[in-house]
Amino acid sequence: MKTVIVNLMLFGVSVFAKDCAVKNYGASSIVCVCNATYCDKIERISKDSISGGHYTHFVSSKAGLRLKQTTNKFLQSDSALSREDTLKLTVQRDVKYQDIAGFGGAINDAAAINIRSLSGMVAENLMQSYFGEGGSQYTILRNPMGATDFSAKYYTFDDVVNDTALEHFALGDEDLKYKIPLIKRAQQLNKRGIKLFTEAWSAPYWMKKNGTVYGTSHLLPENYQLWANYHVKYFDAYAKENITYWGLTAQNEPTQGDIIPSQIITMGWKAEQQRDWIAQHLGPTLHKAGYDYLKLMILDDNRRYLPKWAETVFANKTARDYVAGIGVHYYTDSYDSPSLLTQTHEEFPDKFILYTEACDLHKINASYLGNWESGELYGTSIIQAINHWSVGWTDWSLALNLEGGPTWTCCPFNSAVIVNSTADEFYKQPMFYFLAHFSSFVPPGSVRIGLSSEQSSDVMSTAFLTPDQETVIVLMNSNDTARSVVISDNGRRNIAVDVQARSIHTILYK
Repeated sequence: MKTVIVNLMLFGVSVFAKDCAVKNYGASSIVCVCNATYCDKIERISKDSISGGHYTHFVSSKAGLRLKQTTNKFLQSDSALSREDTLKLTVQRDVKYQDIAGFGGAINDAAAINIRSLSGMVAENLMQSYFGEGGSQYTILRNPMGATDFSAKYYTFDDVVNDTALEHFALGDEDLKYKIPLIKRAQQLNKRGIKLFTEAWSAPYWMKKNGTVYGTSHLLPENYQLWANYHVKYFDAYAKENITYWGLTAQNEPTQGDIIPSQIITMGWKAEQQRDWIAQHLGPTLHKAGYDYLKLMILDDNRRYLPKWAETVFANKTARDYVAGIGVHYYTDSYDSPSLLTQTHEEFPDKFILYTEACDLHKINASYLGNWESGELYGTSIIQAINHWSVGWTDWSLALNLEGGPTWTCCPFNSAVIVNSTADEFYKQPMFYFLAHFSSFVPPGSVRIGLSSEQSSDVMSTAFLTPDQETVIVLMNSNDTARSVVISDNGRRNIAVDVQARSIHTILYK
């Protein structure tokens, strides 16, 4: 184990290469294989390729392209604009919406176990793929507080019954030997900085009404202050490891504690209960302990509970003053209108909205590796969320194994990276590249800008202006037919793009 840690920290030789090493498992698309000697990357973007009449274009497709890069010139004439079948988009850089916090994923127990199951150089390549230059450059990292469904076992940091003084509170190997070294490596790799946030799935079972780990359960009211103290203990423990958090949510999926009777770690809250706990216990306790800088988020659940959940919590001014934002999960996006996000933003424009979890709930097997449609689900959610005021988007497990785990409960699902520790390699799935089309090119501090069209279209799109004044446009075509698109920048410059069937594109220029 110590050898792996040293390797992760000391390897500095890049083995990244330009192109995907293709492997086809018979799914609708392919995966890219990375091992100790080979891993694909995004080439450095030169200043000349995005200025002086040039733009850079990246495309990934169901047919097999993965962040294929080309440099092109702006159109010299407006002839393409006259074609009736052309989708015409107009960039409006003077129309500005929300600032972007970033994009990322979760370093849960399963992800850390899988990354650490690889040899030193392969693990380093996986970390480079997510956090380094030439990779996705994730700037948001979610680290759960204790066990989740994607842990090898159930635990909290104090499972000693009735330890109301929290004298036995202590981080375990899951944090000290697995997650913390990887968090530190991610922070070393990403020059943009990483926003680290956390949340709990459940309090220790002895603090809860039914005294169980899972199923329908709530915190005993007499333990509200104790649970707030537990949070401070957690942040103190991480501070001792020289790790500072950016934020936290008040509870992972608080609605699930009422509707899931099966073996899933959970703890339920009503909006009214969460409001009172924040106002009377969590908020004051964090501030007294010196953690008033943490960005506290409510909900951390599906958008179908908006705006009602926010309305209930923010009806209390004290609770509202302690809360910085609203966490949202992606699981009901296909059923619930994204207008719920806009409605919530319009009611509470001083509170940011952040997508905090997403996961393809298909149980993984070899024939599913490379499924393109999973990436399209991600792309649809990201564009919808961003276009309706979300400041960022966070994936769930950074890496799972070929069985979709480890998980100690019920849910061996899919992830953007699948680890095959037996072969000492990992596979980048389409979901990885869909996210990279945003995270690699839209750094924190970017702002969403206007991108309008005179005609309706099923080509999804969004646009950003980066801190370096680069314009970034993302297009996604989920149809089986190609589309011709012309992008006009206030009539000054035009870009013609062949948006091929089942593809996602990122275009950059200055």
